[in-house]
Amino acid sequence: MDSINTRIKMKDKEYPIFVGSSLLNELTDFIKENHNGKKAAVVIGENANKFHGKKIQAALKELNPLFIPVPSGESSKSREMKEKIEDKLLDNKFGRDSLIIAVGGGVIGDLAGFAASTFNRGIPIIHVPTTLLAMVDSSIGGKTGINTKHGKNLIGTAHQPNAVFADMDFLETLSDEEFTNGLAEVIKMSIIKDKNLFDSLEKNHNKILSRDNDALRQIIKRNIELKKEIVEQDPFEMNLRQILNFGHTFGHALEAYSNYRIRHGFGVAQGMIVETKISVIANDLKKTEEERIINMLKSFGFPISTDKNIETSKILDLMKSDKKSRGNRPRFVMIDEIGKAKSKENNFSFEVKADVISKAIKESGYQFKIK
Repeated sequence: MDSINTRIKMKDKEYPIFVGSSLLNELTDFIKENHNGKKAAVVIGENANKFHGKKIQAALKELNPLFIPVPSGESSKSREMKEKIEDKLLDNKFGRDSLIIAVGGGVIGDLAGFAASTFNRGIPIIHVPTTLLAMVDSSIGGKTGINTKHGKNLIGTAHQPNAVFADMDFLETLSDEEFTNGLAEVIKMSIIKDKNLFDSLEKNHNKILSRDNDALRQIIKRNIELKKEIVEQDPFEMNLRQILNFGHTFGHALEAYSNYRIRHGFGVAQGMIVETKISVIANDLKKTEEERIINMLKSFGFPISTDKNIETSKILDLMKSDKKSRGNRPRFVMIDEIGKAKSKENNFSFEVKADVISKAIKESGYQFKIK
């Protein structure tokens, strides 16, 4: 499979994104060419290490990197784990002439990116995403962060990577649940930005679920193109980039409510159901459009019906801590139609009254069972 090479270009930084197969040798060559002489540390997730650790070690052998394994799961996105990474680097005499290589899913990219952004006031990072979610979303655009008891990603920085190597060979070892988890961000992007992508997902969902290489390559490529377009225009989420949070206001609150037992993509999928309903109630989104979105999520295996014991008041409180909130009032990305997010006077997220949110949760038939 031929690799795809695109570049993200911003005022103060430009970096390549590679998508293809068997990219690890290219990774080593890239580091030798662009970061020659730097000490390298590989921050690697537990699952990535289990399935790919030996291959990563062999590919990077010439660089003699320090390996820093990190347990899987959202609980690793913590102040404590960031401190452990920093202490490991300091214990091994890393300084400003250092490089971090983040190998794993979104948790690893966010955590390692945050560490890279503050270690010695900032060192380079290269992302090697090993999950679909990380390839299409979290590895691109420079967002870093950790979670706290108050919510998700409330502490972090904007720290653009120096390169992204999305090797599709890694997708072969993903569980069905983790693969589906990543599809939520693909579906989200189609709803907010590209109706043609949405139509393609509807048409080809069986090929995608069977992990057909060509179908996967196309959706990964298109998602990267769309995110590149958004990030280049708005690197710090001042306006347009807010649309990437569709499904995330409710989804992040749900993740926190479940103590992060719900995977990010599944939380976002539930968030898209609720926030689509908000768009119907508060923005006159057509019911036929809502039905297509619900059917899309269902066709890709996301649960859309559940236990009615969710405590709406707690969800509302958690949403008040969302990073888009203003004056302690949650804001939501809304949809005008499939492929187009609502905007008004350069605003892309909007305050929604509590009674409308509660109504949307109730009318969504929201009954998600937290395992």
